[in-house]
Amino acid sequence: MKKTLFTLAIAAWLAGAVLAATGAEIIRKVDENLIYKSARMEAKMIIHIWSEVRTKTMRTYQKGRESSFSVFLSPPRDQGVKYLKLKDNMWIYLPDVDKTIKIAGHMLRQSMMGSDLSYEDALESGDLLDKYTATLVSEEVVKQRPCFVVDLTARVKEITYYRRLVWVDKELFVPVREELFAMSGKKLKVMTLGNVQKYGSRYYPLYMSMRNLLRQNTLTELIITKAEFDLSLPAEMFTQSSLTK
Repeated sequence: MKKTLFTLAIAAWLAGAVLAATGAEIIRKVDENLIYKSARMEAKMIIHIWSEVRTKTMRTYQKGRESSFSVFLSPPRDQGVKYLKLKDNMWIYLPDVDKTIKIAGHMLRQSMMGSDLSYEDALESGDLLDKYTATLVSEEVVKQRPCFVVDLTARVKEITYYRRLVWVDKELFVPVREELFAMSGKKLKVMTLGNVQKYGSRYYPLYMSMRNLLRQNTLTELIITKAEFDLSLPAEMFTQSSLTK
């Protein structure tokens, strides 16, 4: 009997190890779709606040996960507002006052352009597996698509979300839903993704919505209207001098 119990314990431990490895492998496959050498995108941001709807358009240039340059094109009051992200640093250029401001400290938790996204969300970079332990916890169907459910638990101290639950399309390896939690266990945000399109060998979602559960009756949608991947971008675009040009 003792040998049988010992064998069962080892089998259970091995099963847990396999699930953890499978969870990590799923996230790696997701990264193969979502991480790119470079990209140029045009997008529409729709911010719903109670019955009010605000629509903004923007153009973004990105190099991997660590560098991005964005300029807002409309509405007129936001035209020319620019953002530059370099690793863990972000600056905003305000054309009305011709001023560049570094976003740091408590400002990072503030809403970006009145949306449900914070500056911390925009600054997120690097490999998730460097910061989280990934475990496959279940399988579910979301919008008629079979999905893996992966639990990501933080293994570093300095992090925006201690835990994340990610629903990943089993065929395309693209996230379709993500729930973000504080260390206390409180659910903070819910993100959904859709309109997945194929670009070469990758699948990429052109629709994203974010709901900040700490705000009342708000929802932010991001619709990518044009996307190009793995193209040549000038290095000077990702410098602070580009903000004032």
